[in-house]
Amino acid sequence: MSDKRVVITGLGIVAPNGIGKQAFWDNSLKGESRIGPITHFNAQNYACRVGGRVEDFNAADYMPSKIIKQTDRSTHMAIAACHLATKDAGLDLSAEDPNDVGMYFANIFGGMEFAEPELYAQAFLGSKRVSAYQAIAWFYAATQGQWSIGTGIRGFGKSIVGDRAGGLQAVAFGALAVNRGHCKVVFAGGFEAPLVPYAFLIHHTSSLLSSHNTDPTLAYRPFDVARSGLVLGEGSGMLVLEEMEHAVARGAHIYAEVSGYATNCDAAHYAEASSDGEQLARCFSQAVERAGMEPSDIDHICADGLATTLADVAEARAINAVFSQGYGGPTVSAPKSMIGHTLGAAGAVDAIWSCLMMQHSVALPTLNLTNPDAQLGLNHVFAEPQAKHIGAALCCARGYGGLNTAVVLRNCQN
Repeated sequence: MSDKRVVITGLGIVAPNGIGKQAFWDNSLKGESRIGPITHFNAQNYACRVGGRVEDFNAADYMPSKIIKQTDRSTHMAIAACHLATKDAGLDLSAEDPNDVGMYFANIFGGMEFAEPELYAQAFLGSKRVSAYQAIAWFYAATQGQWSIGTGIRGFGKSIVGDRAGGLQAVAFGALAVNRGHCKVVFAGGFEAPLVPYAFLIHHTSSLLSSHNTDPTLAYRPFDVARSGLVLGEGSGMLVLEEMEHAVARGAHIYAEVSGYATNCDAAHYAEASSDGEQLARCFSQAVERAGMEPSDIDHICADGLATTLADVAEARAINAVFSQGYGGPTVSAPKSMIGHTLGAAGAVDAIWSCLMMQHSVALPTLNLTNPDAQLGLNHVFAEPQAKHIGAALCCARGYGGLNTAVVLRNCQN
């Protein structure tokens, strides 16, 4: 069993506030919300009628038209993010042993935007009206298969369905595959296209959606007393993970080292996370310990920021139990407040944000945090980006029913 150091060398992002690393970062620095009204379907029956949609995305820039017709929008964004990550990493896949390159992809809903009209057709129009591509477009592993076929990579792979924690689990398990010597390179991340009636219905009936519709830009407000739930966003975040020796040998730019990771469960409720934050705190502690660090070494936390009272309080309790409280502790923010919660992609998007925050020595803010919940006691980043050296960052993601994941990233710029 090997024990390889794992680094991040490529960032690929398709998000409501930018396609590609530079546009994504530039718009993140502006601190502008890209959440707007839902107009492509009738959302009037849902508590939330806003979302973060990726505009001006052209799948034909990244995929053949034949494959576009056979696959879902979520797959289109994921393949685009993989291409962007490959280019950013300066990685020539034709020069790699395809058996040494793997994939860990996460999502919740699969190809539901493709599937919903087809399921309607089956129910009301007859099976002959259903697309021949329904079966290969909506299942969870479709994107993994398309990326493998398109590039010829054949290494260790896994499709992860870990609810909102899935994207960060993909980074953690992808790093573990490299660490254990299963692969030299892994594409890790998540993708989601949840701006469809089915996804809205699920989150509506779970009382997780924000009810603030008057001004869409103010709807998602983690840690604020006026919070009322999450806002759904679509997109994909993909990272190239490599053995450090492999990355150094080819002269790759290294963003960060994946130094520690942990995942566990609350075992408290089938739907809600535990309000005491005890298991989440344990997850934080394990990730920091496995990174060979002390809690005081963590400079910034990229928070889950679900924006419900129970979830925000539990997350704050976990942070305060492990790290120094208040202004003496690490800065805490949820940049996803700018674009919406991208669910299965969110943890990977947070990891990309964390890499860029470390590279540029900037802590991004939580948008709409104008009146923070005083009981949380966190060292928030308000409104504007904060200049700060970040030597190590921790990403947090939580899933339905109390699934916790934490990843520690170490700054490699020095």
